[in-house]
Amino acid sequence: MMNLTTDQQTGKHSLNHELSIDPPQFVPGLWVNGKYLWLQETMEKVLYDEALVVKVKQELIHSKINLSSVYISNHSQQTKKIQILAMHHFLNGGQDNLTFVSPIENHIIHHVDNQVFLVNGHCHYSTRKEYTVVPLWNAYTDRIWSSIPKGSLKYQPMAKGPAASVFTLSTTIEPHQTRKMDTWVICGSNKNELILLEKALLKKHTSIS
Repeated sequence: MMNLTTDQQTGKHSLNHELSIDPPQFVPGLWVNGKYLWLQETMEKVLYDEALVVKVKQELIHSKINLSSVYISNHSQQTKKIQILAMHHFLNGGQDNLTFVSPIENHIIHHVDNQVFLVNGHCHYSTRKEYTVVPLWNAYTDRIWSSIPKGSLKYQPMAKGPAASVFTLSTTIEPHQTRKMDTWVICGSNKNELILLEKALLKKHTSIS
């Protein structure tokens, strides 16, 4: 595992440049029955009308890999059709940033300066996965959707400048059941490094794949 600390004798300037940029912020969300919400600045949310509980756990499993898990528990007596939402964006996005969907590998890529960030996610028993990239000022608005009642994202494959990436995973939850969605952000200097790190992540954490 890469050491995040530096020796005092070498000074802070010896820290590798690729560690100088914080990864994009992860904001989980949920769509259910034609409504959606984002869990901003909170790790737990109770939806009393739907009898659903959302909990988020985050861990830094490697100096280049951030893993987040979202747990949705159904405390009602009805089966719920839901979409688990995952938004990623930088708190201070630059004009030279480039964010795009890579449809072949089913990844989202954030380019920032000389750094590349891979975003992906997985949920067991999910039936559909949608991606989009939007300007940051549209991130928390209805403009990310082509149809809110249907829970369909408005597909946009690329955005330059401050932007947010969003993907959704559709699934159902039986009464008194819990679903888990994992999402990860991997940072590196090139695409090949990101793919290798992701393969290592999936091999180590077999519960994800």
